[in-house]
Amino acid sequence: MMNVSKNKCVGCGLCVDVCPREAIVLSKGVAQIEKDKCVECQACSQECPQEAIMLIKDINLLAAFGTDDGNTLKNDNHVGMSKYFKLYQFSDDKEEFIEQRSNIKYKEDESKIHGDPGKAKATASALENVDVIVGSIFGPNISRLTNKFVCAVVRKETIEEAIKTVHENINEIIEEKNKKDKKGIILQ
Repeated sequence: MMNVSKNKCVGCGLCVDVCPREAIVLSKGVAQIEKDKCVECQACSQECPQEAIMLIKDINLLAAFGTDDGNTLKNDNHVGMSKYFKLYQFSDDKEEFIEQRSNIKYKEDESKIHGDPGKAKATASALENVDVIVGSIFGPNISRLTNKFVCAVVRKETIEEAIKTVHENINEIIEEKNKKDKKGIILQ
């Protein structure tokens, strides 16, 4: 499946011009691929100067969304302080709710000015088998968490909106997941 990263697409239209099946349209300044017309020839991805279009096969990502209430992303403190993580399995163009996990209760070392490594370890232990952590704020432990996860900052209010943003930028998540030295990414 060809996929356009909404975060990277600048709406130049070069992909529209080279598509032999007329499967790409610009909508609100972003390329959109009509899946039923696309034959995955990859002419669009080869033409794109932003590298915003990518062929993705067999998407299989487990994403954890930090929340206190089950509906909104935690936004009053960093994601590691969330009460719960709602886990969704992303595959191709869909996602499926898997489970809600409680975060590990951990009393941080007050003598640490920035980021208690024990807290990062506790949060990571609650997120076994997770590929991506999604939150609106990451604390100083992001440098420890990126060793194991893709840390995606999504500044949306609801988990539903954050899921849509993950879908729109799945290319960047996959690219970051495959890097040896991961960094936090911001998805808009």
